[in-house]
Amino acid sequence: MKKKIYLYLCGGLGNQLFQYAAAKNIAIINDADLIIDTQCGFITDFRDFWKFSLSLYNLKNVILKKNILVFWLYRIYKKVFGIRTIFNSFLFRNLINEMFIDHFDEQIKRFNFNNNLYLFGYFQSEKYFVDNKNSIVNELIPPVPTKNIFLEMKDKIVNSNSISLGVRIHETMPQNISYKVGGITPFDFYKNAVILMLKKISNPTFFIFSTSSSNVEKLLLDFVEIKKFNIYVITEDKGFKGASDNLWLMSHCVNHVISNSTLYWWAVYLSSFKYKDQKIISADNFANRDTCLESWKLKNFK
Repeated sequence: MKKKIYLYLCGGLGNQLFQYAAAKNIAIINDADLIIDTQCGFITDFRDFWKFSLSLYNLKNVILKKNILVFWLYRIYKKVFGIRTIFNSFLFRNLINEMFIDHFDEQIKRFNFNNNLYLFGYFQSEKYFVDNKNSIVNELIPPVPTKNIFLEMKDKIVNSNSISLGVRIHETMPQNISYKVGGITPFDFYKNAVILMLKKISNPTFFIFSTSSSNVEKLLLDFVEIKKFNIYVITEDKGFKGASDNLWLMSHCVNHVISNSTLYWWAVYLSSFKYKDQKIISADNFANRDTCLESWKLKNFK
């Protein structure tokens, strides 16, 4: 009987992409079927109201199911007993809980199991899927948006020396739990990174992606180094609505400065398959210390 891997999916599109990529890689390594729970991780999300977003993508050899009972029971069990164990035997099933660790764990990827494996976590590192990254990325290329506002902005991007600025301050997250995303990236990070970029890139055009234009206004308030160049602001309140469409648009930028957002991470990562000559600087305060690629870190910028 063929092995089966069950994936608990949760969070926004960036998180879902990491979770899928890790699970798909483990499925390929083990020649296993991949089954995704499309509802259990979202039905009680009363803060962010995230939904299953991967239905738009060209997922291959995947079975979609709703409300896998093992995941519901494990959520209750974990809540009641505060379980912080990576490798679990739960209801006579192998279950991996990666939710609470802050680094890549090779044992997760190479875990040996006989029949079924249940995956519960964020898996926010390329290391979880690097073995088969090319085939996995082919499944995760965002569909082309249907709205003209995105298509017109894409033309501006590809016809310029584009630099994306991904500004995320996690407004919907209560301050006392912001550590769960690695904390808030300070505005000084963007300023320092852009100053370094301007030493390498002549006559750039900046495309600033954020959740609201008020975030951009705060950033630009005393950011004199950037104001002399063309700037386009890409936010939901300016009509750029939809995580997948924003991901598609941002991935067309050549150069990038991003905060600790998994959506922005994926935009940069996907763009790296389009362009070879890039300048990339990423904040390294992700919740997982292995999320940010070494070559993207400010200290390694060349």
